[in-house]
Amino acid sequence: MFTNISAARLSTGTIYKLWMIGLTTSFVPLGAVFGVFSLFGYDTVTWNGQPIHGFAGLLAGPFVGAFVALMFTALLGSASALGLWVFSKFKPISIAAKGDFEVTSN
Repeated sequence: MFTNISAARLSTGTIYKLWMIGLTTSFVPLGAVFGVFSLFGYDTVTWNGQPIHGFAGLLAGPFVGAFVALMFTALLGSASALGLWVFSKFKPISIAAKGDFEVTSN
């Protein structure tokens, strides 16, 4: 089912890409849900400490989610890149992957 891939080190771009994809695909829909609540008058979408209501909140919700995902990617991607770099000094990284893939070298 899954294939184990062992790598000496992951590229920093790969680490940021994984964080960005994971966080964006979760926070943007969550922001859209908060935008729907904002459309009905709830204080779920805020910008600069001010709640946004109505249609503006519905439009701003996904953008706020994308902004949060970008900020978390910068913070957590940097911490992960540092941690995985230190880990790679001691042993190779093993990853379980599923699907069709090919090995390329740069």
